[in-house]
Amino acid sequence: MNEALSFRESAAALERSIRGNPMIRVVNFHNTPRARVSEYRQQLSRLISTFSSVNEAELDQYLSSGRWPKAKPGVIVAIYEGYRNGFDVLLPLLEEVGLVGWFCVITGFLKAPPSDQLAFAEAHDIGMQTREYADGRYALSWDELREIDRRHVVVSHARSHVLLASLTDPERESEIVGSQRDLQEHLGHSVRSFVSYGGPAYGTDPATDQLIHTAGYQFVISNLKIQRIRRSG
Repeated sequence: MNEALSFRESAAALERSIRGNPMIRVVNFHNTPRARVSEYRQQLSRLISTFSSVNEAELDQYLSSGRWPKAKPGVIVAIYEGYRNGFDVLLPLLEEVGLVGWFCVITGFLKAPPSDQLAFAEAHDIGMQTREYADGRYALSWDELREIDRRHVVVSHARSHVLLASLTDPERESEIVGSQRDLQEHLGHSVRSFVSYGGPAYGTDPATDQLIHTAGYQFVISNLKIQRIRRSG
């Protein structure tokens, strides 16, 4: 009974927040095969007709001030896991319509040699419904990620796509802090945003929260919200 009451109270608080503030929507993509390029173009064209793109600076301004500066509400296009076709298929479409992509990458997937990427995907709940690359590389390369980083947002999606609550303390540190180190090494800078498998919110586990702070993330993306946990800079 108490759990049901707690859920109702949380739902009511979320409803009040939505009613009192402009919303930023989030649309998620995962594996984006070329065979569906026309569908993706139509989806993104419809989004840009109604919404505005969002980068991290704009998100920071909104979450710190409560004021959205653009005429149209914002939409975050999140591209998960770090599939190669996110670069080959979805990135050109985003740039064609003028939307910013938020590429949430699993750094262990990118680090795996092409010969091991299908096995890594199978072991870490990374859906591989298509087999469209003859050379066997299904993850983004670091060069491709650096190209994405020039005009879009790179987000840490941890190292291995596992539930953080299932891990030992050292394993959890590797997922949260280690993925930031991977991205620092290959991008030349830290990333500001973090999202874990299953999307638990910041504030649900003190040990995880401390590791997120240690890694230097500013935003935590979860299933129902994006939290700004520190000021920029």
